[in-house]
Amino acid sequence: MVVSALYTLYFGVWMWGWPREFAEFVNYPNHVHFLHDLGAFHLGIGVALLVALIWRDAILVALVGLAAASLIHTVNHTIDSHLGGASSDPYVIGAQTLLALVGIAFRVRHLRARETKEQGR
Repeated sequence: MVVSALYTLYFGVWMWGWPREFAEFVNYPNHVHFLHDLGAFHLGIGVALLVALIWRDAILVALVGLAAASLIHTVNHTIDSHLGGASSDPYVIGAQTLLALVGIAFRVRHLRARETKEQGR
């Protein structure tokens, strides 16, 4: 799983940081915003794979992956606003990031409470 995570993170960084070079390498049209978004989602998946090595809770792992991808996606829509899209995109996607972070906080709280309850038995 570590190899898959590193592979996914490597390509995510490449797509996000150097979209033109990535497009040339894979013989794909140089669509900067699309490659930024694709890089963001690869990074989110890579983060989720790494987090899955630490935490065994599928919901928490999924929320962390979503939060990571969504945060970078928000950045994409901020820095690529001149390439199109709605002016509200960074705010809408940013709100999704905040919801994922709130979900993480609630899930961690729930898991800790459950653990405490089980230790009390």
